[in-house]
Parts: sequence; C-alpha cells; structure tokens
Amino acid sequence: MISDYVWILPTVTTAGWIASWWGPRWIRWSLLSTSAVISVLCVAAGGVEKGSPADPTAVGCSPPIACMDWRAVYWLEAGLFGFVCCVVLLIPTIVAEIVNWNENRATADSPG
Repeated sequence: MISDYVWILPTVTTAGWIASWWGPRWIRWSLLSTSAVISVLCVAAGGVEKGSPADPTAVGCSPPIACMDWRAVYWLEAGLFGFVCCVVLLIPTIVAEIVNWNENRATADSPG
C-alpha cells in the first residue's frame, strides 16, 4: 500500500540534514522548517483531494479512508512520514544545540 514516492520527502530531508552539519546551523533549522511546512501541505492536499470513492457501491463508508481515492492516501502518507521524519530529526538537533550552547557558555566563563 505504501508507494515509493512517499519516501522522497523523508529521504531528501534526512540527506540535507546530514549534509547541513558541515555548514551554518541556520541551514539545518531552515531545512527542518521547510520540510515540516511541505509535510503539512501534503497532508492538506490529501485531505482536500478525496476524489471519488474507491468503491462506488459504498454509500456510508465506515472508515473514512475507504471513501478516498488512492492518490489522496499517498499524499497523506507522504505528509505524515515527512512530518514524523522532521520530528525525529528535531530531537538530536535540539540536543546538539543545547550541548553546543553549554560548551560556548563554559568557554566564555572560564578565565584565561
């Protein structure tokens, strides 16, 4: 059920995030922010593009996903996987920023 296209956003985000550690930190934060916005837009596009029901005989679809066209499901999956990827990468980014901030503060406070 999961298409290969769903993995494009998380793969690009992860590759850019890894490469951003050799550059300024604003690149890392910009990449995560942009990827999160794109993920939310993918989820919104999937929510708007419900299309015709997958089963034309289903009038009262019990699970809402049964009434959706598969293209909308792929948009939703891409957005959700991209957003989860951003949250997972956000955790080590915040930890690294805190460690870096503490090291800089300790260096500035030490006499010498």
